[in-house]
Amino acid sequence: MNRWLKRIGLVLITLVGLVLLAAGGAALYALVGYKKTWDVPLPSTRAVKDSAVIARGRYIVYGPGRCSDCHTPASGRPLLFRGEEAPLTGWFAEKTYLGEWSAPNLTPDSATGLGAVSDGQLARMIRHGVNRENRVALPFMETYADLTENDLIAVMSFLRSLPPTPGLPPSHHINLLGKITLAYFLKPYAPTAPPQESLIAEPTVRYGEYIAKTVAGCEACHTARSLKTGEYLGPFFSGGLSFHSKAHPGYVYVSPNLTPDSATGGITTWSEDDFIRRFRQGLLIQDSPMAWGGFMRMTDIDLRALYLYLRSLAPVHRDNGPTMQSVNGQAAG
Repeated sequence: MNRWLKRIGLVLITLVGLVLLAAGGAALYALVGYKKTWDVPLPSTRAVKDSAVIARGRYIVYGPGRCSDCHTPASGRPLLFRGEEAPLTGWFAEKTYLGEWSAPNLTPDSATGLGAVSDGQLARMIRHGVNRENRVALPFMETYADLTENDLIAVMSFLRSLPPTPGLPPSHHINLLGKITLAYFLKPYAPTAPPQESLIAEPTVRYGEYIAKTVAGCEACHTARSLKTGEYLGPFFSGGLSFHSKAHPGYVYVSPNLTPDSATGGITTWSEDDFIRRFRQGLLIQDSPMAWGGFMRMTDIDLRALYLYLRSLAPVHRDNGPTMQSVNGQAAG
């Protein structure tokens, strides 16, 4: 009997040892594996110098695409909320459970910006989340994968037209969880369907869906999700994602339900004119996580299309509570 107990004990000890060895090996691999490269072909998309195309790119970057909300330094952010343009020289702003990432310089500066980045590399970063070093980035821009080809060209053309200005280069501080995530779980994203050549800007549900899902990325913030994996945890547009308040420590802003549920929908009682009027007002709460600097610039056509699309959604009964709440669980920012 003792002999069998000893044998079982040895087997258990061996199994535990193997598990610990495997776990140690996995963690060790993560320390270097997060730097692995991806062979994603460079798109053939190229910037142009057409003034109308550049103007469209300027509108997306400073408007509903909200690029300026992340890539403007803190000193320039008051300009955005006054409806003015600010330098896109970068901001070290993204703090996550996986580490900290910069929103780098978007001007054509060769040392710190996009000057040494080819059009193909820039298009691939936007479409697939693979950077200039062929490494996968966190999916901060995954909604842009489905930009129409003409809008992608417009964004690239505008950024190429900016004067080269020194700023913040790409940088990051990745913790162990981040390295494990990059090594084992994150992969390049891709368009959900072959990108369309273009879409006519008109007040229709179809165009509103493009604004909501791709250009403005509304569902990314107005859907509950895990801040460790990015996984969506609730129905799209039903709200529930929390953001730390910088002005009120210990409190968070919780994104409202945008579906037309009569009991819990945040904008159910708003008319189309009410909706547009709110966007025109811009920033009303000091540290709101909403990118009002860009959204207040949206055209009436885009806002009407967005309103029609949100009203077309299936109602989701989800009570997220008041917009500002005490911290309870995960929160972004």
